[in-house]
Amino acid sequence: MAYPAQVEALVQKGWLWQGQTPPPTHTAPQFTATGWPELDAQLGGGWLQGSVNELQVQHAFVGELALLLPVLQQARHATVWLNPPAQPYAPGLLYQHVNLAQQVVVQETEPQLALWAAEQALQSEAVQVLLMWSSHLAATHVRRLQQAAQAHQKLAFVITPWQGSEEARAYVNRLQLIRSEQLQVRVLKRRFGWPLPPFPCTADKLLPQRRRVV
Repeated sequence: MAYPAQVEALVQKGWLWQGQTPPPTHTAPQFTATGWPELDAQLGGGWLQGSVNELQVQHAFVGELALLLPVLQQARHATVWLNPPAQPYAPGLLYQHVNLAQQVVVQETEPQLALWAAEQALQSEAVQVLLMWSSHLAATHVRRLQQAAQAHQKLAFVITPWQGSEEARAYVNRLQLIRSEQLQVRVLKRRFGWPLPPFPCTADKLLPQRRRVV
C-alpha cells in the first residue's frame, strides 16, 4: 500500500493521474472552444477534435442549439443536420452569424440509412460538423461513429432524449441539459475527469427572452 508521501511523490513525477485533471501527454490534444468558458474548463479545454458527443435533452430546443451556436459560427466547412425535429430557422441562424450556405439538412427515417448518412458526413472532406438527432443509438453504432470521427478529425453531436439506461457508450462526452431558471449542464461522462453535478451555462444569453424561462 502506498503511503501519502509516496503518493505525493508519484504525483510530482507525473506518474499518477488525478481524475480531475487531464493526464500528462507528449502531444497536446486539439480542442475546439465551446464558446462557454465554464464548459471549456470542465471538459479539459473544449470539444475534442475527432469526437462524438452526446447531448441529452428533456425536450427539443431546451437550449442545445444555443449551446452549439459558437461551433456553428466557427465552422469553415459544411455542417450536416441529420433528422432535426424541425426545419432549422434560417433567419435566426443568419442573425447569429451562421453561414447558411454551409448548412445541409438531411431527413432519413430509416435507422440504418441514417447511420450510413452520418458516417458519410464524417468521412467527407466537405463536412466539418455533424448534428444528429436520434432517440436511441446502439453502442455498436456509437462506436462506429466515434471511429469515423476520430479517423477524419470531425466533430459530431448526437442529440437524444434523457437516457434512463446507464449502459456504456463510446461518446467522448455525455452531457445532460437541464432547463430551470437558467440552462444547466450535468456532465455524465467526460474524457478528463469524473462526472459533475449540474452547473449553470451562460448559453441562455443567445436565446430570446421569452425562451429563457419555462
